Amino acid sequence: MKSKKKKDLEEVEESQKIETQNNEEIAGPDLEAKCVEFESGWKRALADYENLQKDMHSQLRVSRDRIKIDFVGKLLPVLDNFNQAVNFAPKTENPEIENWLLGVTFIQKQFETVLSEMGVEMVGAVGQFNPTLHEAVGLKTDDSKADQEIIEVIQPGWKIGDIVIRPAKVMINEITK
Repeated sequence: MKSKKKKDLEEVEESQKIETQNNEEIAGPDLEAKCVEFESGWKRALADYENLQKDMHSQLRVSRDRIKIDFVGKLLPVLDNFNQAVNFAPKTENPEIENWLLGVTFIQKQFETVLSEMGVEMVGAVGQFNPTLHEAVGLKTDDSKADQEIIEVIQPGWKIGDIVIRPAKVMINEITK
């Protein structure tokens, strides 16, 4: 039994010697270089992953904005029809027609409120003409106004942030010389 213990002890010592030799072979400048190489590779992979996440979030935001712009663009003619219904409603003392007009006006205002909550802004106030926000559909002459000044808004325009969904259709002043 003693010889078995002695044999086992010798095997353990031999195993430890081999392990020590292997550790010495791995240690040194090669091990340090490998560690630096793996660490820099890991940092690059992490940076690539973070950049991928940022790109995905950016693309998602752009897609969401495009969908919102497309959706709002398709709803604007409906709002225009409500505006026309209110503007061309007959002047009457009939309470039924007045109630109908009040309901249409309420829907129109509610529509505009929803658009505002979505970040959609109306464009087209009387004032200075801006070709990125306005589309000139005609000219008028008014000597009391400046040249190229908007004197009438035919149809309001709409934008979300800096993106114009639909330019305002306007009449501009032209001073003849």
